Amino acid sequence: MTKTILITGGSGVLGKRLLSNLIEDYKIIAIGKNYVSFPDSIRFHKNFKFYERDLASITKMEEFLIPESIDLILHLAAVVSGVKLTEEVYHQINVNSTKLLVEYAKSKNVPHFGFVSSVSVYGSKETNLNINSERFGTTIYAKTKALAEDYVLNSGKAYSLFRMASIYGQGTKSFISKLRSLTKRGVYPYISSLRKKSLIHIDDATRALETWTKQTLNGKPPRPVYVFSHPEFVTVNQVIQTFQKLGIAKGFLIPIPVGGFWAKFVELVFRLLSFLRRKPFHGSPLQPLLESVAIYDSQSFENLGFFPEQDLRKGLTDYQ
Repeated sequence: MTKTILITGGSGVLGKRLLSNLIEDYKIIAIGKNYVSFPDSIRFHKNFKFYERDLASITKMEEFLIPESIDLILHLAAVVSGVKLTEEVYHQINVNSTKLLVEYAKSKNVPHFGFVSSVSVYGSKETNLNINSERFGTTIYAKTKALAEDYVLNSGKAYSLFRMASIYGQGTKSFISKLRSLTKRGVYPYISSLRKKSLIHIDDATRALETWTKQTLNGKPPRPVYVFSHPEFVTVNQVIQTFQKLGIAKGFLIPIPVGGFWAKFVELVFRLLSFLRRKPFHGSPLQPLLESVAIYDSQSFENLGFFPEQDLRKGLTDYQ
């Protein structure tokens, strides 16, 4: 009998790629608000069904109203870092929806659950960091992801969470994509420090989740926590240099200092603008560039039987 997967966030970049790889072998039930965001190859597939459910307004697990029997839940939906929404919305979607989905999974005896989290839960740190390190993330995104993780880890079930490094590649909105946009304008942020960051290409991130899903549904016991990142750590300046070597950034680039005093000045400016516009302020847009989370866990990939293939130079060809 064909097994059934319930997915949230399936209309996102990662979700659509993942569904395209799974839909031939499994029945897919997606919940969300963006049915039209799915490509026709998914929307009209015989194995696909969509239920309109707003995670921002669901307050009880009974409101999911999924009649089918579910074999595995993949929870990808989230308010991502940098979005100018209130803390209440961050908590509702990132924390409360995860709590309710875990309760739903337990009440319906769903045997498998996978939750996409972020390495940002560790906080800005790049030394002696490993999968078991304390979670000291201070941004609203990191804090809500850490709280959501607790519901998965304390579920009493063999459920899993995936701490993803910054996902880059075609269609993504990572800090690398933002750097690319700046270089098109002839400028780049100059950071004097050598803060290192973890990355994972969209192809490797998709393969990791696809492999975990198939192996888990085939009976392989999953790990409670995975860290998915490439073993190569990078700096912002290194990314810019690679842009130039590959011809992605052409012509002379003007360096704009963003560290130290300038970082504080820019934060003050954006804090003031948010106040004047009456919008929440969750940090300067420079924050993702200044933060550093450098972590790699080989056992996470050993458990799946593959290792990430896209290093920075190969992965950046998406931006040419």
